[in-house]
Amino acid sequence: MIHRILTTGFLLFMLALVNSVGAAEKDSKAKKNDSKQAKQAKAIFEKIKSLSGDWIATKGEHKGKVTLSVRVIAGGSAVVEREFPGSPMEMITVYHMDGNDVMLNHYCMLGNQPRMKATMGDQKNTIVFSFVGATNLASINDAHMHQGKMTFIDRDSIKTTWTMFVNGKAAEEHSFEMTRKKKERKSDKAR
Repeated sequence: MIHRILTTGFLLFMLALVNSVGAAEKDSKAKKNDSKQAKQAKAIFEKIKSLSGDWIATKGEHKGKVTLSVRVIAGGSAVVEREFPGSPMEMITVYHMDGNDVMLNHYCMLGNQPRMKATMGDQKNTIVFSFVGATNLASINDAHMHQGKMTFIDRDSIKTTWTMFVNGKAAEEHSFEMTRKKKERKSDKAR
């Protein structure tokens, strides 16, 4: 009887030991994944912060006009983007960290406010935005911006594509190619 109790106790101890090692390995993998996700999110957010400045459309109906004005605010914790600044169709997008994720809230002229999560695209120079929810959207079938893609051509050139969904499907795509507006030098202002 004592032998059976000792054997059962030993087996239970070994089982608990194996489970705790497995749990520790899972915990270690989860921490590595969190660390990788945190690094990726930080890299994405730094890319977005690097957009600070005014951007001029190089193609389309807005060619030659400032179509985007980007500012880093709140001690570097948020980035505010004004689309079509000063026009009747001006919109605001705010980018920010949320734990290990980069999120955006888009205050759209459609009257709703889509929320999207950013991830790296297939290429390191591309950020993809995916819909995670919205406020003031009566139905997911109502018109709203649902996804986006931002490609960094170089430090002073970007391309963005935003897709509006209606009835659960892509309905319109809005693409913009822009270059950073050069800052005026003091000598240029004096002339």
